[in-house]
Parts: sequence; structure tokens; C-alpha cells
Amino acid sequence: MNKTYLRSWMLVALLAFFVSGCENEPLEGQFITDEQGSAEEGQFIANVGGEDFIAEVVTAIFNPNLNSIVISGSKPNGESITLGVVNVGVSTFDLGTGGGQQNSGIYIAPGEPLDPYITLAASGGSGQLEITVFNTDAKTVSGNFNLVGVRQQTDDDGNPVLDGNGNPVFESINITNGSFTTITYTEDTSGGGGGGGATDPEASFFAFVDGVEFMETSFTIEELVVSGVEMLKLEATMATGERIRIDMPKSLGVGTYSFVDPISDGTKLIAVYTAGDNTLTSESGSITITEFGNVTGKLAATFNFVGSDPIDPGNPTTVNVTEGAFNIDFINDSGTVENSFSADIDSVGYTPTSIEVSQVPFNGTTLFYVTTIDDVSNQSLTIAFPMDIVAGSYAMTTEFVDGTENVGLYNPDIGNSVLFASSSGVLTIGSYELSTGVIEATFEFTAVDPDGGNTTEYAITNGQFVVNTL
Repeated sequence: MNKTYLRSWMLVALLAFFVSGCENEPLEGQFITDEQGSAEEGQFIANVGGEDFIAEVVTAIFNPNLNSIVISGSKPNGESITLGVVNVGVSTFDLGTGGGQQNSGIYIAPGEPLDPYITLAASGGSGQLEITVFNTDAKTVSGNFNLVGVRQQTDDDGNPVLDGNGNPVFESINITNGSFTTITYTEDTSGGGGGGGATDPEASFFAFVDGVEFMETSFTIEELVVSGVEMLKLEATMATGERIRIDMPKSLGVGTYSFVDPISDGTKLIAVYTAGDNTLTSESGSITITEFGNVTGKLAATFNFVGSDPIDPGNPTTVNVTEGAFNIDFINDSGTVENSFSADIDSVGYTPTSIEVSQVPFNGTTLFYVTTIDDVSNQSLTIAFPMDIVAGSYAMTTEFVDGTENVGLYNPDIGNSVLFASSSGVLTIGSYELSTGVIEATFEFTAVDPDGGNTTEYAITNGQFVVNTL
């Protein structure tokens, strides 16, 4: 089983393919090659360290939302070359990653999936990609490329090799005469759409009242502050005047909560059914919140309750509300948000100085990486999960296998430590607003050395982030 957590030295650079809104420009001038090879139609070839590379599997994925493309060629032994650029078109692109440059080239040697070579400029990496054909009608792409990929040397235990001054030691590989011709690309429009387009569900309400469908003509939500408590009041009303109302504190999150108090002072979770002179409140029942975003305003839940008269115990009237469900957005415009991220590491607060959101192709799907760095303490903390994730709670694992996993990565000393990965934990997506790309989440996990060489464990708790993925 190939582990796909990433070595600490190149984590941020590798994950910086397609940060939304980047302003990379094509290079001007002549693309220079040495006896550039010419691939046949459908081929992807190169010379890697003096050896011919002819890919057996070639893929290209174009994202029109981001105007980005990823082109890769691979062999059955795991050897692969991947090229990624934004603002794609017929032009020449700098692949030297870093310093605000998000284009990149990656080479993975046979049997070494954990130690990619990348075009990290600050460590001596470089590269150029010339796209000679980008046919949006036929959906084909052709081009040429050269790369110098670098990676940090590690010892037999996976620890970084340092020079006499304590600086990382890098090794490089030259990839020349790269060429691909008439590669058919597929379109991935999932950027900001969770893999399914940027459409959020319309507001809706449904319930049965004593077995009869509640046919509402209006469904509203109101934000209130009662005795200092922020509340939401949801109300569905029929044309004949019957109403179902749910009051809920904004402090609730994704989860199941019982209706426990039939009499409320305005700050309690309660459900109310009103018909004529009867006001019946929830003596029992529960609500399961499946999505709740205080930033996005998205709120979705299912519910049921039995209502009775809380004031007059002699009133025999009761109501049984079943199969209740609603979906609504109580914030009109939540697209402009500032990325935020925080956590405790062994009970010490971690507040990063930078936050990057990247999209990384993996196994035919795409992953989101929320990568953070604290320049002051030289630590990094990353949460990675599938782009098509929906609101809910998910177990965290140490590695990606098929792209459905959720992984946490912690580096206690960037450049001088192994990378620790989540051995257990939970990622909770509280809200994912597809139209704006805003995700609200919480997380906690135990970070361990996946190779087992370092027995130290780190407790990552109270993690939370709000990011815009567009």
C-alpha cells in the first residue's frame, strides 16, 4: 500500500498547484531545448537522468473555473511526471515553484512515492513548459517541457540530512526533451462546487402532522438575541394558519439534540405547533442538524416531536410531527470571508502566519489541502480532504488510499523533522457553501510518525478553520 503523506521539506510547494485567484503570467520569449524529442499523437515522453521515459498512462485535467490544467504521464512501476499550470493557453510557462509562483512540475521515481522531486526554485529547482496547442473544441493539448526537480536527502530512518551548518541537503534530477502530443483532456468543474457544480439547494421545508403532510406556503428564518443569547427562529406556515416553529441557539453545531423543555424563556431549543387556539410545544423528540454554518448561514436538519399543552395539563390535545426536514440559508451574502485557522498542539495555542488552500489531483479525484505555517515557531499544520465532501463528521486516517480519506499532517520543526500524520481523529465539516466555496470545519487528531521511527505523539485539539476554496 503506497502511503501518500508528504515529506516535510516539500509539503507546501507540492500542494501549491492551484490556489484560487493566483496571478501567474506566461513567460515571454523562446522556449529553449536540447534536441527536443517529438512525441507521437497521444504520447508523453521525456529523458529522465539520461534514461528514456515513455508513459503508459497519460491524463490531462482542465478546470475551466480556475483556468488550470494538470498533465501527467505514468508507468506501472510508479514512475511519473506531472505538470500543472494556471492561466493555461498557447504560451511558455515558468515551472519554478515558490515566491508566489504556483505552476509546478513533479517527478516521482519508481518505488519512491513518498519522496517526489519538485521544481522548488528556492532549493535549485526549475522548469519550463511550452504549450503549443490548446484546442478547446477538440479538447486536446500538446507541448514540450524541461525540468530540474529537487528533494531533500533523508537517512535510512527517514530523517532529513543536514550539512555542517544545519541546513537541509538537497539532491536533484534533470528531465529533458519532454514532449506530449494531442493529449485529450477532461474537464473538471468541481472547483468551488464540491465536485457537483456550484449550486446550493433551495430553501425547503417538509413534515407530516399526525400523518398528514404539512403544506406550508411560507418558510422563514429570523436571527434574534434573547437575554444575550443568539437565537434562530424558523417558522413554516400553512395558508389556513397552522404553524410549526423551531427556536434554536446559534451555538449548536452538527449533531443530534433532544427537545427537553416544553416551556422556554426564549433561549432554549424548542419546537412549537400552533393550530387555532392550541399552542403545543415539544414534550419529546429531537432534531439532527446535518449542516450549520455561522459564516455561510447554511442550516439543514431533520426533526420530529410530540407536542402538548405546556400550561394546561388537562388539555388532551397532542400532535405528532414526524419526518420533519428543512434546508435554509440565513445569510444572504457570505462569499467574502477571511481565511482563519487555529488549534491547540499539546495544549499550546497554534495560530498560523499563513493559510493556503490548494487543489491536488489524486487517483482520478481532487483533494483540498488547507496548509498553514507559523513562521514564528517554524511549525506547519495541514488538513486534507476530498473536494466532494459534504457536511458531516469523518474519521481521520494516516494516509490517502483511494482519495476518500481525511488526513491531518503536522510538522513540529519544518526542515528538521519527520512529518507526523493523523493516526486517529475526527474532521467535522459544519458547512460547505457550494456557490461561494466557503467551508467551516472543526477537527482533532493524534499525530504520529507514520514510519514508526519516532515514537513521539502530538495531541491536536480544538482545531477549527473557515476557508474560501474558490
